[in-house]
Amino acid sequence: MVRVLVEKVFEPPITEEKWNQDVKKAIPCHSSHDVHWIRSMMSRDRSKVICEFEAPDAETVRRSFRKVGLPFVRIWTVEVLEPVVIDDAGTIGTKGWLVCDRH
Repeated sequence: MVRVLVEKVFEPPITEEKWNQDVKKAIPCHSSHDVHWIRSMMSRDRSKVICEFEAPDAETVRRSFRKVGLPFVRIWTVEVLEPVVIDDAGTIGTKGWLVCDRH
């Protein structure tokens, strides 16, 4: 399983009612494709959203979205990079990548 992001744009901005309708329609199809919704981050004006999924691959997510008729701009596989303290000096790193020093 990998992490997959879905970028969506709404014109006009999406309403709460429409969002909930789309979720209700999508979840059974996503589940049947082994696509699991983790979270979504929506712009304050409700015109853009990024949805995070766990799935076998990005193409499986594309197929699921197409099957239920939900439009998207892009779908891609991502690697999650999370900050961790890597030494006693408080240096912040990510999977071996030096990000910054804490001051």
